[in-house]
Amino acid sequence: MSVTWIVAAALLSSFFTLLVVSVWAHFYFQPRLRDSLRRELDEQVEKAAQVLSDRVEDGVQRGLKEGVRNLPSKELLEGASRKLARSSAEMVSERLGNIFGLKDKP
Repeated sequence: MSVTWIVAAALLSSFFTLLVVSVWAHFYFQPRLRDSLRRELDEQVEKAAQVLSDRVEDGVQRGLKEGVRNLPSKELLEGASRKLARSSAEMVSERLGNIFGLKDKP
């Protein structure tokens, strides 16, 4: 048996090994990795949304308390609380849009 046949057999064996490993990675490993990453991303988005929600809630409470202290009349208090609620809702929707990659509609 010549050296050429030995080298050719080794190369062919290596090629088939790489082919089997790449097929395994494509059909078995890649979907599991994708699912794992998707679950991790969903968990991180939930955590970020909770932190953002808590911060907005604290900010709204502080703003409302300051507004109650500084506003003399009921009408001004109602207007300020509406404006505060509207701006906080816009802030939350903007932040969640940034997290999920959504663009604002013109």
